[in-house]
Amino acid sequence: MRRHSLLLMAALLPLAFGCQKNAEGPSCDTPATVRNLRLDGCGVVLELANGKYLEPHGDLWQSYAKKDGAKVTIGYVDEPMASVCMAGASVRLTCIEE
Repeated sequence: MRRHSLLLMAALLPLAFGCQKNAEGPSCDTPATVRNLRLDGCGVVLELANGKYLEPHGDLWQSYAKKDGAKVTIGYVDEPMASVCMAGASVRLTCIEE
């Protein structure tokens, strides 16, 4: 019985020390403006302060009530994917605040 306990402890020990806190995600500090580019075949995108566009996707973007011209603050991570629009980089939003 003692041998089984030692084997179990030896097997579980790496798990105890292998767990790390998740690194903090991208901060929600990038100003952007919601732009409706549907006439260009793009749909709704985000325009950054430097004039570049982002093509957001993901659950957070889908659930956001998009209004052309709305000023928002976002956090995002690059997630390249195929796009018909090709107006800007494909990203997944990690946060969006008005």
